[in-house]
Amino acid sequence: MSNGSVERRIRRRSVHPSRSTAVSVALVVLVLVAAWIGTESVLKAVGAAPLLADPQTVVDAALKPDAAFVTIVEVVAVVLVVLGVVLIVLALKPGRQHRSAVEHDRGAVVIDTRILASTAANAAGLAAGVPEDNTSATARGRSTEVRVVPVTGVPVDEQRVRDAVQQRLGRLDERFGKRVKVRVEEKGTLA
Repeated sequence: MSNGSVERRIRRRSVHPSRSTAVSVALVVLVLVAAWIGTESVLKAVGAAPLLADPQTVVDAALKPDAAFVTIVEVVAVVLVVLGVVLIVLALKPGRQHRSAVEHDRGAVVIDTRILASTAANAAGLAAGVPEDNTSATARGRSTEVRVVPVTGVPVDEQRVRDAVQQRLGRLDERFGKRVKVRVEEKGTLA
């Protein structure tokens, strides 16, 4: 396995969460159901009383259902359908953690999006000339949104703030500085 493929795998595992929890839960449920059926079958074979329901009684009730059995079957079916839909969504949904991989010549680098947001807010505050508490940012994927609350009486140049944020994020990785949205609040705060 080449060094490049190992790094790609490390980046992917760091950015995309594991689905092992969902698989483990599904397997535990499947094992419990199989163990219950096996236990009931053994108890029936040795002539002991069933734990919950005798397998033959369940089969007979399914072949000649009464109203109570139909209701129970409908509830179980709804629960299984919901569980199935959840498992299908978990399997198909591209899970994502709040991290982004950065290309680097020395190895795999993964940055938390809170660091990207903090970097963007810092750059916006410096460009706007406002205190650090007057800026906030959120980073999601490749897009960043910055919110600036100006100091009363001091105008904020939105384009200058956008350029500063794009330049700062672009130094980390050129992909991060491409989609930057800056929102300057209309009401300012006192200095």
